[in-house]
Amino acid sequence: MEDFEKRKDLIRVCYSPDTQTAEQMIAQLKQHNIQAVRHGGTRDIYQIGKDLIGEEIMVAPEDLPEARQILREMTGDESPESSADHSVPKTILSLVAALILLIVLLLLRSLL
Repeated sequence: MEDFEKRKDLIRVCYSPDTQTAEQMIAQLKQHNIQAVRHGGTRDIYQIGKDLIGEEIMVAPEDLPEARQILREMTGDESPESSADHSVPKTILSLVAALILLIVLLLLRSLL
């Protein structure tokens, strides 16, 4: 498995909203003899409950079509990527809104 994780040709089959769901997806793929790994990057360091962006589920290129089908059946979603793709812009928008609010509050504080 360690060699598999180091492969440079892995392809994202979908996003998972959190680590627990990612592990469930990987377990489901393993039941069908498909190796998969999750890429979480810095999200793994902080573990703030739900991950900010989610986890990428990566598979070998030759397993991509079958992996997509398995995850569609598991999630009931026509495209396993679709829901997570929409959550990334929402997350970015939420972070921008929070930053703007923080700047406004700091400006108000400096005026008082």
